[in-house]
Amino acid sequence: MRALDLDKPSEGVDYELVPAYAQDGSQTWEVMILRAPFGGSKIRFNNVQLDGEGDDTKLNFNFDVIETQNPELVNDKNAELQQFAADILIDVIELAIKDGSIGASEANVGNQSTADDSTESTD
Repeated sequence: MRALDLDKPSEGVDYELVPAYAQDGSQTWEVMILRAPFGGSKIRFNNVQLDGEGDDTKLNFNFDVIETQNPELVNDKNAELQQFAADILIDVIELAIKDGSIGASEANVGNQSTADDSTESTD
């Protein structure tokens, strides 16, 4: 069991992974946020990419808000939500590396979205 770090989100406390299905029928995962002020909102991560190496590595990603009770607060333009989503994503990746369930592939650089929903790791 890993130690609880109160400065970052933890699965089962601050968020839950919820199985879902894409329009093409393939399985995907959504994230139900449990912690205020975003509690009760559901997001889905789309493209996730690590760029760089070592201390210069950046985590680039985008996400969609699937459902929320507060669209003025919970939207992909909210910087606090973007940071919280990044923290959740880092937690998910760390858990997946630890249990060996992560999959990776080379990036396809053609026709990518230019949305700026990314953050830089400060670790």
